[in-house]
Amino acid sequence: LASTRNEIVDTLASMGIGIGGAHHETGPGQQELDLHPTGGIAIADQIVTTRQVIRNIAERRNLRATFMPKPFPDAPGSGMHVFQQIASFPSGEDLLRDTDAADGISELARRVIAGLLAHAPGMSVIACTTVNSYKRLDAGHRAPRHASWARVSQASLVRVPSPYETARADIELRSPDAMTNPYLLFAATLGAALDGIADDEEPTPPLDELLVQYDDDELNRLGVPRLPTTLGEAIDVFAMDDVVRDTVGSYI
Repeated sequence: LASTRNEIVDTLASMGIGIGGAHHETGPGQQELDLHPTGGIAIADQIVTTRQVIRNIAERRNLRATFMPKPFPDAPGSGMHVFQQIASFPSGEDLLRDTDAADGISELARRVIAGLLAHAPGMSVIACTTVNSYKRLDAGHRAPRHASWARVSQASLVRVPSPYETARADIELRSPDAMTNPYLLFAATLGAALDGIADDEEPTPPLDELLVQYDDDELNRLGVPRLPTTLGEAIDVFAMDDVVRDTVGSYI
């Protein structure tokens, strides 16, 4: 599998698609590729191209590539984590970072997080488009079940890595999987973020798992919203979220 992965990375590089990292993940045959950051339409194009390159090279090697979120019931699922950055135009200033804040993130970043959390249930049908998607979410193993955020915990829906560790601050959305339509997904995440900015609301406190383990019962007790548990439920919640529906268009 390592040689297959190397051929995929080399092929993508020859097509101008930069890979920041490529390695075996924890599940059997599970591989991770990290695309370099770029603009929304460009990265969506690259995701579609990358999936096709992976399929073609796997087939040529008599392998089968799957983007199913939960191909094996007893093995970790496969997500497609989305890292979002926001910069001012045309200066390119990082608008998510605030070096004077205790946690290093700006008020704008907090509004974006609030918007993503508020509309996470409504976005689920776009981020997680198949029946199999909800088998991954329900199984846990660092797949989010609730609309929570954190700076350390990898079980949260939204994670904000320390901006001091990277060149730019990131907001990581951990619910999507690789079956999603990236064009609709990025539209929905931007729509949710803009709504959070417009509402000017603070997100709930971050739930970092340091001394406290936040299991489902504890999250329910704290009133943290539960993400949809089935595709049917996700469709119903999507129908009630005017912001997400208006963002992707009524024809959806």
